[in-house]
Order: sequence, then C-alpha cells, then structure tokens
Amino acid sequence: MPLQIGWKYLPFKEIRVKSSSFCSSLNGLRIVQLSDLHLTKRVKLDYLKNLVEKINEIKPDIVLFSGDIIQTSALKVKEHLEHFKNLEAPSYYVSGNHDIVYGLKDLNEIMCKNGVVCLDNKIVCINVKGSTLQLVGLSDRYSFVRGIKRPIKELFLKLNPDLSTILLAHQPKDISHVDDFRIDVQLSGHTHGVQIFPISLMVKLFQPYFSGLYMYKKTVLYVTNGLGYCGLNIRYKAQSEIAVLTIN
Repeated sequence: MPLQIGWKYLPFKEIRVKSSSFCSSLNGLRIVQLSDLHLTKRVKLDYLKNLVEKINEIKPDIVLFSGDIIQTSALKVKEHLEHFKNLEAPSYYVSGNHDIVYGLKDLNEIMCKNGVVCLDNKIVCINVKGSTLQLVGLSDRYSFVRGIKRPIKELFLKLNPDLSTILLAHQPKDISHVDDFRIDVQLSGHTHGVQIFPISLMVKLFQPYFSGLYMYKKTVLYVTNGLGYCGLNIRYKAQSEIAVLTIN
C-alpha cells in the first residue's frame, strides 16, 4: 500500500532488535514505540481509543513516546491525550520539536495526570522481568528556543554503566552524544521516513539516520516512521507505523 491518507490505520510493525550488550535476563523485552502522532482535533477520539486497546492486547513491558505528540495546543486535544491513562504498561515520553512549539507546560501537565511520565533530561530505573532497566531521555534538540538547557554530559555521567540502558530522543542525530557512555539502544522518530516520496531522497543527504535499524558503534538505533502527519494528511511510500520492538 504505497499511499496512505488520513487516520484510518493501526499499522503495528514487529521489529527484532539484537543487542549483544543487553542483559540476558531482559531478553524478550517488548516495547511499543509511539512517535510523531501530531495530534489535532481532526483525529477522532475513537481512533485513539482503539489504539490504546490494541496496545494493551499486545501486552508490552513498556510504552515509549519519542516526541511530537501534538500539532496544536495540548488543551485543544486534552480529550485525546486522556486516552493514554488507559495504557496498562508503564509509559514514558520525551518532547519533540513540535511539542516545544505548541507548549510543553500544558502537555506535561496533561500527560502526567494521565500516567505518562516525562523523561526530558531525566533518568529512571524500572523493574522489568525481575531485572533493572535504565531509561534516559533527552528533550528535543531545539529546546534552546524556549530557554531549556540540555545538560547531556552531566546527565549521562549519572548513568549506571552496569545496567542495560535505553535512550529516548526525538531526533536520531542525538546518537552522536552516546560515544563515551553505555547506551544499548536509542529510540527516535522525527523523520516520518520522510512521509512523501521522493522528498526522502533529498533528506537522506543531511539526515544519515533516516528510517529503520542502524548500528552506531555499540549502540543500536531504531528510527521509526511514526504514526501521524505533518502538513498534508498523506503518506506516499513512507508508511506510518507503530513499532513493536523485541530486544534480545
């Protein structure tokens, strides 16, 4: 299906992620990655209700949002965001560049009230399968526009190098910051894969991590095409996806 129009699809995509450094006790870890939803009032509430129900049926260990959740004020899509309170798995998100434009404060308040934890420039450790998993998140690369600092080195120095670690960062180029630290897996979005062909051919010239799986030194990077649309509600040869990642 080369052409997609509008919010009609729940395109779950299974991806196997091989990481030689990931703790063996976490083998089989299942993650649903949601990215680039770009929610507006045009998205029907029933669509999000069905999305959450389908995610719960999959029974992931965690749900991770890799930015660009909104394409309007969070207050205008408050009812949409409230559906995420029904996610049964622990859920976390980082901001994207569009979230910064449309207002992080309201987004943070609404997401927090509905049980989705903000990971912007934070580290959390969670218990999964009887082992400890370390999550670290970065706010978007354009955070400085709103006076938000990204203390990347200071943050990464606080990571426990003995723990399996997933980095959540909206823009895949943030992979350049992992060199001196144990980051087993980075999950990103932003590119939309680039939504409409042949624009993608040009984007590849300045966006080396474009769509799919990459290996950067010892870190596995997955860049999802994301679920939503920016601009026209059309995708051509860059199909939307809801990534379901199994790490082993």
